[in-house]
Amino acid sequence: MLNTKRPYLVLPKLILQPTWGGNYILNMKGWQNNNSLKNKKIGQSYELFTQTKLLTTITSSQNKNFTPELGSPNSDKIYNQLPYKKGVEFITLEQITSFYKKIPLIKLTQSIGNSFQIHIKEGVKSNRWRSKPESWYYLEDGLITFGIKRNISLVDYKKSCQIIDEKMKQLSRMIETKKISLAAAKKNARAFIKKVYPWRFVNLHKIKKFSVVNSSLGGIHHSWEEDFEKYPLGNVLYEIQKDVMDPISTIRSFDKGKFKPNGSIREIHIQDYFKLLDTNPDHNDLEKISPEKKGNRLITNKYYCLDILEINKLKTDKTHNSFVHLFVRDGEIEVAAGEGKVLLTRGHSCFIPEIISEYIIKSINNKAVVLKTFIET
Repeated sequence: MLNTKRPYLVLPKLILQPTWGGNYILNMKGWQNNNSLKNKKIGQSYELFTQTKLLTTITSSQNKNFTPELGSPNSDKIYNQLPYKKGVEFITLEQITSFYKKIPLIKLTQSIGNSFQIHIKEGVKSNRWRSKPESWYYLEDGLITFGIKRNISLVDYKKSCQIIDEKMKQLSRMIETKKISLAAAKKNARAFIKKVYPWRFVNLHKIKKFSVVNSSLGGIHHSWEEDFEKYPLGNVLYEIQKDVMDPISTIRSFDKGKFKPNGSIREIHIQDYFKLLDTNPDHNDLEKISPEKKGNRLITNKYYCLDILEINKLKTDKTHNSFVHLFVRDGEIEVAAGEGKVLLTRGHSCFIPEIISEYIIKSINNKAVVLKTFIET
């Protein structure tokens, strides 16, 4: 019989990203010397999503048999052979929580720059786009754009995106017909984009370690940026978002001159971007829209809440009829609840089903810092 009155060690799904991933995630999790993971660039670790597997027989992240999934963000395919069998070594979220269809996506991410983009606002009707509220908790200093600048010309901004898109399509066709090499096309694109420079229309922000960026409102321009001299790790963050696939949620205006290996380019949605862009100056002001920390609370919305817990010795906490996801930012903890317990080292997670009303977090050795995600009920 399935015992749901206990915490479960989360089996993370590591996303291979050979072009822009790094070793931060493996180092954080203590897997840098794992033979099956050596020399692999990891871009993301899915710490919670609808298909998360919860381990039943392994209760410590230090267990030598604790092996992550290796996969892709766009398919269910798993690239490595796992030593776990469903119903024996792991169970699924659907089996133990009534919040299964409301589970947020939580990702540990190390990324270089991404496209200029928005997500549609909640409640705005669209045949194609679905809202994707998201928030970022930065684990290291980073660089982003957030919001459009005050008093810019949206006509000029849109025109800049359009002429870059036209140039990228032209270069892509030239690669396809072998009139230009991929390397030459990239060089050409970089020079053209530098001349047009769409960054002049948006706000550039340096983000401090352990800061929160709240992009849950929707309609607000944002992107991750690159400066390898000042930010050699790229953008390293703990993302929480409504679990919606990228093709139906991310509306792009500019993809920074990127080509796929075959020379093709990603679809850009300039008309929809400018149609759905929130131009309210207050909403485009990062300082004004950033949430204020109230007690332990960092983020509150109807899709997820995030608390930060500093554990010196013992802390007793309640679930308040919600699932609870705990991620260890620093230190090492033991989580006891109901009829079981798990041991978590830095960079690892556990899941507590809502059937449990109370749980205890114990720090091992020194102080631990834990990120707690749940839904207000």
